Amino acid sequence: MRYAIYPFGGATVKLVQQIGYVHAMDLLLTGRLVDTDFAEKIGLINQAVPAGSLMDWAMEKAQAIAANSPAAVQAVKTQISASIADYSISREALEQQLGDKVRASSDFAEGVAAFREKRKPNYV
Repeated sequence: MRYAIYPFGGATVKLVQQIGYVHAMDLLLTGRLVDTDFAEKIGLINQAVPAGSLMDWAMEKAQAIAANSPAAVQAVKTQISASIADYSISREALEQQLGDKVRASSDFAEGVAAFREKRKPNYV
């Protein structure tokens, strides 16, 4: 079942930056779920790791990062985070305005009711 969903927290902006317009529009407009292979293929995730290997993988990744210059690692993290945040902040007002409009719509109320009642929504 699909429900009226509008992503919050800058998701529309960030998703387009992460996986591109075509894939972001597909996922946001259809609300479809994807498997790990597809998520990895489009860059939604960088790597799928079996649960039993997760701690080893995480430690290996952490050690690789820790082997680099702490100043360089921190600078990269700061720059990337600031760049994403700056762009997202520039879109916050529109996102809030659109989200408010969606939440005030009869479609939103119907989507919430359908979800609670575990039925398919009936958008008129």
